[in-house]
Amino acid sequence: MKELISDIDLSNIELKNYYSVFEKENYQNEKYWVISNESDCTMCKAPANIGNLSNFEWDNNEIYIANSLDIKQVLNLSLKMFMSLKKILEENYHYQVFDLILSVSEMKDDIAPNANIRFYAVRDNFRIIDLENIDDYKSEALLIETVNQN
Repeated sequence: MKELISDIDLSNIELKNYYSVFEKENYQNEKYWVISNESDCTMCKAPANIGNLSNFEWDNNEIYIANSLDIKQVLNLSLKMFMSLKKILEENYHYQVFDLILSVSEMKDDIAPNANIRFYAVRDNFRIIDLENIDDYKSEALLIETVNQN
């Protein structure tokens, strides 16, 4: 997988808006972000369990990419979408820290190569993926970017 990524120049990735990101508030005026304007967490509570809103975002902000049997094409489109989402989060929501995650899997057991992109807001240092133990993650390849961390 390293050789696939090493062939790609991230500075030459063409950015375009594949998705929009919407900021919303639940009934306790806590903000959350979704890629679909139809996702709703107005009744979600976070104070008792800060992970509730982050888990909602994790579940609802998944982008699945399986556009080709060629892993390089899957990776190329995935990186375009990943970098585009990163730009949206940086430009529009600069006041919030997010974890943006890309996982890529090669063809295995007749399952086509695919990728997943997810993001969630980091609240009170709660993280869904433990950055300290990243090697425990089961994906073939993983790219995690903490966005807006100063």
